[in-house]
Amino acid sequence: MARNAQTIDYTEDYYKGFSRIYFQKILNTIIKFGDLKNEKGLILDFGCGVGRLKKTLKKNNIINYDIEPKLTEIDDYKELKPEKIILSGVLEHLYLDEIKKLLDEFILMNKNAELLIYLPTENLVSKIAMRLAGQKNAHDDHVSKYKNVNKILEKKFTLKKRKYIFARMAQINYYAKK
Repeated sequence: MARNAQTIDYTEDYYKGFSRIYFQKILNTIIKFGDLKNEKGLILDFGCGVGRLKKTLKKNNIINYDIEPKLTEIDDYKELKPEKIILSGVLEHLYLDEIKKLLDEFILMNKNAELLIYLPTENLVSKIAMRLAGQKNAHDDHVSKYKNVNKILEKKFTLKKRKYIFARMAQINYYAKK
């Protein structure tokens, strides 16, 4: 999954400088969409990176999972039964067949789980902003476009809510099971 570790350090905290404003807005939107402050059930932060969601909410019902072993809290996420699954900046790193497989795994874990997803749109504004923020390699490891990811998601889940932020640089989606 980590396809470009030569130019991107996946263990780095990218919540700094201009990027901090961008990613904090995304995180706040995800929290609000999913009412995560009040969620009592288990929340899986899949592809958690440095664990910003758990650090922000300071809740014990959030489990961090990442392919980077030093960032993850659990060896096998498939053993969990989460009520909500967060995928913030994750799916664009996977090929479409990998996304289909992952969604099937989530359904097996809990057929009623809800998904909260951030996808970058990679439009002209985002490419300019990425360079201004000093993150010129940020999209180097993206292998799937958000529109194709959305098509796969909408075959298995129902879109409850969608919001674009930062001049449509980011798309936030809230999905429930069909």
